[in-house]
Amino acid sequence: MSDVDPTRVTHQDAVRRPTPRVWVVASGLLALVAVVLFAFSIPVVAAWAWIGIAFQVAIFAAIAVNGLTGRRGSYQGYIFAVLMCVQAAVALLVMVVIAVAAWAPLG
Repeated sequence: MSDVDPTRVTHQDAVRRPTPRVWVVASGLLALVAVVLFAFSIPVVAAWAWIGIAFQVAIFAAIAVNGLTGRRGSYQGYIFAVLMCVQAAVALLVMVVIAVAAWAPLG
């Protein structure tokens, strides 16, 4: 019986033998969706929308740099996975803050 559990994220091929192009494209799509949503939120809550845009661009740049210069292998895959989780969490958190700020009563 094998010690590799296929249900664990750390045992997935995308993490163990990453393809940088796939991670960069996935991160780019997530960043694009988040930035478009934040751009529509600029008239409502400009500061949080710009903060969200800045974080998405920065995390996408970190993923791109890891893809271009990172050490090949599972270590690079772990970095990709962590950065994508952070990117998704930041996008969700900023959208929740924007929604709360938009629905909060003024005054």
